[in-house]
Amino acid sequence: MASYSPLDAARVQSALEGMPVGGRIIYLPEVTSTMDVARQETAAGSEEGLVVVAEEQTVGRGRFGRVWVSLAGQNLSFSVVLYPNRWAMSRLSVAASVAVARAIGQVTGLSPSHKWPNDLHFHGKKVAGILVESALRQGGVQYAIVGIGVNVNADPSEMLTGGYQATCLAKELGQPLSREELLTAVLAELGMVYMELKGWGEVWEEWQASLDTLGKEVRVQWGDRVEEGRAEGVDGDGNLILRRADGSLATLTGGEVTLQS
Repeated sequence: MASYSPLDAARVQSALEGMPVGGRIIYLPEVTSTMDVARQETAAGSEEGLVVVAEEQTVGRGRFGRVWVSLAGQNLSFSVVLYPNRWAMSRLSVAASVAVARAIGQVTGLSPSHKWPNDLHFHGKKVAGILVESALRQGGVQYAIVGIGVNVNADPSEMLTGGYQATCLAKELGQPLSREELLTAVLAELGMVYMELKGWGEVWEEWQASLDTLGKEVRVQWGDRVEEGRAEGVDGDGNLILRRADGSLATLTGGEVTLQS
């Protein structure tokens, strides 16, 4: 593994003392996936708000099983353990994406757009992604793990395949950023958004206002199913409302969105 300046996790944890998220941080140079470690911690009875952060993930995952590229000493890859109720669980991905966008704005002054359902972009290039995994038990949520990846100081574009475009905050800002400052801001915002989901209306409005998918002709695919049409809006749970060519409406809970030319 190449040498790098390790993340100062102790500094971040100290700044978040007494807050809902980040009061304990597990820092690891290399893991299969931070979500794997977080899942193991939930089995051991981990407290809510635990964060697992790693420099490199050998099998880091994005949505639909894609690989999330981790660049040691440059970017951020971490997972957060939460124990929400079912109502909050259905809103976590939107809440997390709003928290990350707010943190980016605080640290850089930049305003990323949201690509439905929970990616953050600049000029159509991905800068951050959120993945939520959960387990149910006896009708309730056993746990939820929010995985977050942010391209901070290195653009992984050259390592990506399939035409996916990416950028990083340093490129957009024109100067390198402190990973510790950004991670602290993200975890602080996530804690506030999560604890205040009773203010869901404000979070939802903020997310909807910055969606760059609405009003465009899109193709949405998940599994073997494909829907095409105009993205007309989102409902109160964050589902995409699509107007098909025949005028009928489809409500989509997830999928990979491609803009149609």
